[in-house]
Amino acid sequence: MSIIDNGKPNRVKRIDLQKQADDPAQFSHLLSDGERDEIRKKAKLTVQNEMKDRAEKLLLDQYLKEEREATDPDQVLMPIFLQLAGHANYIMLDGVIYHHEVLHHVTPAVFATLAEVQARGWAHEDETEVRDTRTRRRSRPPAHVGVGNFQDHRNPRDLVVSSGQLAGASASSMLGLRG
Repeated sequence: MSIIDNGKPNRVKRIDLQKQADDPAQFSHLLSDGERDEIRKKAKLTVQNEMKDRAEKLLLDQYLKEEREATDPDQVLMPIFLQLAGHANYIMLDGVIYHHEVLHHVTPAVFATLAEVQARGWAHEDETEVRDTRTRRRSRPPAHVGVGNFQDHRNPRDLVVSSGQLAGASASSMLGLRG
């Protein structure tokens, strides 16, 4: 180790570790062919039982879901087709991702939440001004927010008008101010 090595020890050598496994051939002389065949049948039966249990569990879950939908009105699935605003690709709710322009079947509670989030996204898309609560003045959104969601990137103060259009127009209407 030297100053040139930046104080780090030289670790060129790596130890290759491999998982140790017993070689089944080393025990071949202890088992007869008949015993090996029985072990193979036992393994095959075990795998078939695991697959059967898995299929049974999936079918039971499906039947439970259908029965809950039939008896509990809160579990009835409702379709919702999400059409989200341009700034949102998906909504994540309780760890589940609901994608844009996909038909989802959800419970009424999730339906209400998704519909509200979708509506709020579109309301945000339609915002054109931000009101400062302290000074009660209206202004454009902050520069770091960007204007991608605000009226086709138009800034009302950059509009060009002719003298014919000015007749009877107030300054606030020309600047796009409401009030």
